[in-house]
Order: sequence, then C-alpha cells, then structure tokens
Amino acid sequence: MEQAEKVIEAFVKAGDNRDVAALESILHHGFQNIQDGFFDERGIFVFSKSDYIELIRTKRFGGSPRSLIINNIKQSDNMAIARVILESQFLIFHSLIICIRDNGHWKIINNTPTIEVK
Repeated sequence: MEQAEKVIEAFVKAGDNRDVAALESILHHGFQNIQDGFFDERGIFVFSKSDYIELIRTKRFGGSPRSLIINNIKQSDNMAIARVILESQFLIFHSLIICIRDNGHWKIINNTPTIEVK
C-alpha cells in the first residue's frame, strides 16, 4: 500500500507545482478526471490525461499548495482505491483516487473530486 500512497502524494505535488513532466509519468494513459462543475459551469466534466495536463500547463488547474489526508485506502494486488481530502487556501477537494499497477509501476487512472469553495 505504501507505493500506492506514494504515487498519490506525487500526483498531488505535481499538480500543486504544475509539474507537467511528472504528471506525464504518474498518470496512466487511460486516466480520467471526472468532476461535478468546472469553475462557474454546472454539470459533469470528464477530462482525459491530455486534457488534464493541458489544464495544468495553461494554469487553469494547479499551482496552489494543498494538504493531503488519505482517509481510507484499500488495495488488491494491482489496484488501490483511496478516499482523500486535499485542502488549499481557497478550495477543499474530497476525492476518490484509483491507482493501478501497470508494468510494475503504480499510476493514477482516475480522480473523481467534489470541490468545495472555502
């Protein structure tokens, strides 16, 4: 479970630092970010790996340090499912993060946050 936790921590840090190169290696090629709402827009938004990285690159996402609390993580041989809370000075994210072991390396395949403005 330690390796899955490390990839979650690396994912959060890469977003906070807008580290696109790190995200390229941390995110699985089938990655999806699914969220309810997108800034002032309502509805469900699904972002692929390339969409998500572009949002980081263009500074629409990321750039604010967040604390990370992993409330619960359950792992099978090749998959880990974590419920986490991320908090910046502006937002609180309650996220479900799914990691998979791909060719011996843990990768993030799904991030499903609900976002609360402070």
